[in-house]
Amino acid sequence: MLDIFWALKDTYKIDKNGVIECGAVTQLPNFGILRCPDCWETSRNTVRYELANQLQDLTTTIEQFYSKIGRKLSELYKDYSHTEELLCHTFPAFVRNLKPGPLGGKHNQRAIWDRGNTMLEIQQKATKFRDDIVTPFEHNIARLVDLVKNTDILAHVVSPFRLRYDLVYFQCRLVTLEDALQVYLYLLKLVPADQHTSIIAEGLRIKIQEQSVGEVLSLGRKITASKDLHLKRVEVELRIIQLGVHMILKKLDIISGLNVSASLSNIHELIRGFPDTAGKLLRTFITLRTYVNNGTIPARFADIYTKDTKELGPLFKQHKMGTLHYCVHKHPFSGSTFVDCPECGKEVALPIHQPQVNAHKVLDPNAFIEHYRAMGATWS
Repeated sequence: MLDIFWALKDTYKIDKNGVIECGAVTQLPNFGILRCPDCWETSRNTVRYELANQLQDLTTTIEQFYSKIGRKLSELYKDYSHTEELLCHTFPAFVRNLKPGPLGGKHNQRAIWDRGNTMLEIQQKATKFRDDIVTPFEHNIARLVDLVKNTDILAHVVSPFRLRYDLVYFQCRLVTLEDALQVYLYLLKLVPADQHTSIIAEGLRIKIQEQSVGEVLSLGRKITASKDLHLKRVEVELRIIQLGVHMILKKLDIISGLNVSASLSNIHELIRGFPDTAGKLLRTFITLRTYVNNGTIPARFADIYTKDTKELGPLFKQHKMGTLHYCVHKHPFSGSTFVDCPECGKEVALPIHQPQVNAHKVLDPNAFIEHYRAMGATWS
């Protein structure tokens, strides 16, 4: 009777025995909280009807999660930017506090260790929120899509947020490795160069090398994932970080194994093909390419990023409920904040490259003249 009263056949596919077919949601219910017509009690504790109650809030619940994930992402970008600037501004005072000679060994070791962990808290926050919230949410959405089996109600979603949180992590890693390299280079200049300081410097060099080689490989896997998900801007940002780590290794005379020419070419093609998203990093790319071609390294990698490339992070927290949109590649984005998808954007058709042809090598002048004479052409 309650099935008929609440018109559940408009929501589910129900067989003649009253059994709800698994995953057969035909439309979202729109009749408020289900209540008994006699006693007016809610159906919250009845499994058969609780799903109908939850389905009514489905789209709002999903949007609330995306809004929360975006706010946390903006918070992490802010913390990252602040900590990166702190490391830069405190570096002169830090190296002045390092003590040459054997008596400064333990002091230097502790100071270097503490400074190397400056970004650790942000990295841990990014990975914890990714693992505890973002990843389970994305997996559950995928399972829910399979359960509902109705794209008019819930379609397949290609979420960029797991890789966006990975991106924050790798940005922190690049800053940490860059700062460690500067500390290592300073230790080499300390006079007198005692044995303990030399041991610290060599240990720091080995640590930078091991971690940098690992990050190049890890970034390669994330780049592949971003390509599969059509996340053009994320891919470019990951490639830029990977090139930054490669440059750190090169400074230590270590081969990274990265195909630098191919990486630069891929970045250039993405920037040209997607000017509204990946294209925002054009000036950053040009500056980075100059350093790579000259075999040098910037004093701070953060300096190569222009102001407009840093504006995206704070925008993720500005979503207004009811404006969640999906682009053609199924990326969710805030319609109240962005005109188009900030991850891929509109693709621009690139001109097909035509190789230059040397006419003297393919044309026979005598045959050309004979051809026109045969056609009766008049020559003056």
